[in-house]
Parts: sequence; C-alpha cells; structure tokens
Amino acid sequence: MLNQIPLQLISNFASIVLLGILLYRYFQYKKNMDVIEGLVKLKDSNELSEQDKEFIDTNENEYKLQIIKAEGLIKLSKPFFILIVGVIFIFFPFQDAVIHLNVVVVAFIFMQVDKTHKNNIYKLLFDLKKED
Repeated sequence: MLNQIPLQLISNFASIVLLGILLYRYFQYKKNMDVIEGLVKLKDSNELSEQDKEFIDTNENEYKLQIIKAEGLIKLSKPFFILIVGVIFIFFPFQDAVIHLNVVVVAFIFMQVDKTHKNNIYKLLFDLKKED
C-alpha cells in the first residue's frame, strides 16, 4: 500500500494538515484577543470586576508557563530539525529533498507563530494586571 502512494503526497498532506492546525490556532488567538480587548475596555471605564481581575491573573500566569514551554520546545527541536534536513538531503535527490523540506519548514513556522501568539497574549495580560 505504501509503495503505491508517492512520498511527495504524504509530505504535502502533512504540510497541509499543519497549515490547517495553524489556521485553527489563529482563530483561537483572535478569540483570545477579542476577550482581552473587552477587558481593556472594561479597565478603561473602571468596570473590572473581581472575576475579571482573577481571570487576568490566572491567564497571565498560565501564558507565562506556556511561553516557557514553547521556548523550550523550540530549543529542543532545532537540532532535530537540522538532523531531519540532513537525513532528507542524504537519502533523497536534491529535487525530492526540497519537496520534503516543506514539512520541516511549516513545522518550524508553526512553532514560531505559536510562541509569538502566546507572547502577545501574555504581554497584554501583564499590562492589564500591571495597571491595577
């Protein structure tokens, strides 16, 4: 069965799946940003309740931990990405290797975008908490 499916299709399918997950995460990020925007409006009008302040504090701490985990994952994965790229170039002709590299590139971009989203949300929550 695996011999009938070209390897390029598998790597392209994996890239498309990663892009789909990235798009899903983007929509989650937009929802979080809308919630934070609402909290900023409440803060500007001095209408933050204790629940809102608790929500800000809890999520600020949670995103701080998520940033640490994301940065650790990126540091850990860089050598594996380099190894995978090397193995791809060793076992495949250059033309095929470039096709398979898209999975590695998309995975690396996914991890960087995820870290950036978490950083942005954390900074906004930290600013909301700091202004109390």
